[in-house]
Amino acid sequence: MIELWLGIILLTLVALSFICWPLFGLVKANQSAVGVNRQQENISIFEQRLAELQKELQQNLLNEESFAELKLELEKNLLIDASLEDSKLKILTKVTKPQMIMVVVICFSLPMFSLGLYAKYGSSDDLLWAENKNSSHQLAEGEKPTAEQAITLLEEELVREPNNAEGWYMLAGIYMGTNQFDKGADAFAKVLEVLPEESPQFPSVVGQYAQSIFFIEGKVSKKVQAQISRALALDADEVVSLGLLGIAAFETNEYQLAIDYWNHALQNAELNAAQALKSGISKAEQRLIDSGVDIKKSEITKLNVIVDVEISDTLKAQLDSDAVLFVFARPVGGRIPLAAVKMKVSDLPKRVILDDSLAMMANAKISLQKKVEVSARISISGQPQSQKGDFESAVLVLDVIENSSSVKLLINKVVE
Repeated sequence: MIELWLGIILLTLVALSFICWPLFGLVKANQSAVGVNRQQENISIFEQRLAELQKELQQNLLNEESFAELKLELEKNLLIDASLEDSKLKILTKVTKPQMIMVVVICFSLPMFSLGLYAKYGSSDDLLWAENKNSSHQLAEGEKPTAEQAITLLEEELVREPNNAEGWYMLAGIYMGTNQFDKGADAFAKVLEVLPEESPQFPSVVGQYAQSIFFIEGKVSKKVQAQISRALALDADEVVSLGLLGIAAFETNEYQLAIDYWNHALQNAELNAAQALKSGISKAEQRLIDSGVDIKKSEITKLNVIVDVEISDTLKAQLDSDAVLFVFARPVGGRIPLAAVKMKVSDLPKRVILDDSLAMMANAKISLQKKVEVSARISISGQPQSQKGDFESAVLVLDVIENSSSVKLLINKVVE
């Protein structure tokens, strides 16, 4: 930025010189012209008087001695007049007060006017953002940013574009993932400020905002409840809000109410959320059983397939620990998954239970199949679609039964 302001100062000085130089040049020119005129007038008077003296000498009205004395006196007066006129000229042609005021006004008003225009139409913030981006936070090609670097880059971007709802949402997610719940809540609040309320994502963001406050306060407080009510008023199936209501019911020993809330949330939950909801339902059902209540366990806990996903140590050492891993269950001979789990290579080995809680669509569930094809794949690109160079397991055909036993799923070959 220092180069920018030095350039502005230099250009301003150049502009002022173009304005002020002619003013002082005009004064100097006037001074020179007046001086020349005065000198010519004095010389003319001197020559006229000298001619008169010479004429008187020729007419014998003056002798040689008197002529010489008068001529000498005339020459001295010429020299004295020239000296006095020069002094007067300097005083008369000096820069006047109005002229000086005009110069001062110009020197102040021009920079102020220029800075005002730049403040309105300039792009110093863009320049500063570009300089910062190209200096301290530049990443090498192929290098993945750390959580701190990602936060810094997003914060800088949002200073430049404060109405970027997607950017604020990403920043909120990073804050929550690094347990900075206060900042996460502030970022979600910012999303809600810039995201139109009629947008389909708005209820979900409200629910996540409620969740961030829940993590801060450690309970479903009045503030959390207010946001839950706000989200459900916009979308009665909002997953996070229903999950929080289930937690509140569980903490007050209203286990059946918690199960109802969580079952409702399962209908639209994503993969990771579905696993957590299913775990909560199982705990609530067990609490009811332990308290002597005779219940029928949820159907989602019955029909399933269980696989133990593994990878060789050699292959695991070659891969990034953050590489994405997918586990799929498909109809036999089908292509669209009935259920899927997304995790990281660092999570291996891991047991995965594939059931209706992970259904991709409401009318396509594992419980509706007698057999399913199960496979696992490490995606180099991070996308679910298979690509050359990915690593995968063999495809196993498993029976869908109640409380099935686990089967080993070994990732050991490259996709050609």
